[in-house]
Amino acid sequence: MRYFFLLLKRSRVLLYFLLLESLAFAWIINKRSYQRSQFLSATTEIKGNFQGLAAQTKAYLNLKEENEQLARENVRLRESLDESFIFQNFGADTINSSTYKQRYTYVDAQVINSSHFKVENYILINKGRLSGLEENMGVIGPSGVVGVISNVSKHFARVIPIINPNLRISAELAQDGYFGPLRWLGENYRESSIQDIPPYANVKSGDTVKTDGRSSFFPRGITIGWVKSTRLQADQNFLEITVSLSTDFAKLRNVYVVKDLWINELDSLNMRP
Repeated sequence: MRYFFLLLKRSRVLLYFLLLESLAFAWIINKRSYQRSQFLSATTEIKGNFQGLAAQTKAYLNLKEENEQLARENVRLRESLDESFIFQNFGADTINSSTYKQRYTYVDAQVINSSHFKVENYILINKGRLSGLEENMGVIGPSGVVGVISNVSKHFARVIPIINPNLRISAELAQDGYFGPLRWLGENYRESSIQDIPPYANVKSGDTVKTDGRSSFFPRGITIGWVKSTRLQADQNFLEITVSLSTDFAKLRNVYVVKDLWINELDSLNMRP
C-alpha cells in the first residue's frame, strides 16, 4: 500500500492533467451539439463493433450445439419421408385395408477420421453400440450414400465407404429401373462403376443413380450419383457405367446411420433353405 501512495504522489501532476482534460471534454460534449453528435456517433460505432464481436463469439461457442440440433432435426425430417415407410395392403375385407408402416429410423453422427486416397478407405464416426449402432447398418450423408458399418465399439463405429473395393451395393438407374452392382475400381474417389447393365438399356449421361432397396442397408431412392459415361464390358454382353458420386468424401462431416426396423424378420426368412 505504501508503494501505491508513493506512485500516486509521483504521478499527481499527470493525474490532475487527466482529470482536467476529462472535465473539459465532458463540458464540450454537453454544451456543443456538433461535438456531442460526433461523440455519440463514435461511441455508437465502438459499441456496435464490440457487440458484434461478442455476438460472433457467442455464435461460435454455440455452433456445436446448433449443429447437433440441426442434425437431430434432419433425422426427424428424414424419418418422415416416404422412403422410410412401407405401404401395405391387407385386402378389402379388413377395416383398414391399407396403411403405411415405418421401416427405417436414423441416428446422426459425425466423422472423426477418414481416408479417401487409399485403396481400402475407411471412415470412423463418433457413435457406437451405446447409440444403438450395429454392424451392417447403412450410412448416408447430406448428399447421398456413404457406406456400411463394419465394426462397432461402445462409442465409435468403423464404416466401409463405397470408395472401398471390398464393399458392393446394388444400384438402380432411376430413369428405367435397371440395376447392377456398384463397385469402386480404386482410382478416382469421386467416381465408381456399375456393371452388368443390359446393352439395350437406354442410359444417358446425367441420369440419376439411386439405391434400389434390395438390401437392408438403405431405403430405396437414396442418391448415389449420376451417369458420367458408358462402355461395353470385356465380355461384350453388358454395359459398364461410370458414375459420378454425389458424396464428396474429402469434406464429409455429418452422416446418418440407417436402422432397419424389419431386419430381424428379413434375416429369419433369408436364412431359411
